[in-house]
Amino acid sequence: MDVLGAVFESGARYFSILSEPARLRILHSICQEEKSVGQIVVETEMSQTNVSRHLNMMYQAGALKRRRDGTQVFYGVSDSTLTDLCRSVCVRVSAELDGDKNLKRSFKVLIDELR
Repeated sequence: MDVLGAVFESGARYFSILSEPARLRILHSICQEEKSVGQIVVETEMSQTNVSRHLNMMYQAGALKRRRDGTQVFYGVSDSTLTDLCRSVCVRVSAELDGDKNLKRSFKVLIDELR
């Protein structure tokens, strides 16, 4: 594989982090500050097993950082580019929602929370 091919492969793997709605929910939960797995479970309303699986995948990809404090594990975003990318996508999607004012309002709240 040539260098350009390797770059595209790496880019595709990085974008795959954002290809799952559950991971986007998790990123939204921790984009401003690190949180424990339990806090993330409560905020995302997902099972602990599911949250842990996605957190581990994103950690392995280098998108998240984690630290242990006693029996709790805390996760935070280690790559601010990921948060910026999510914000840009939300702004773009919001622009497409002119016909649905409730959905557009929800996206505006989401974008404001990401700042």
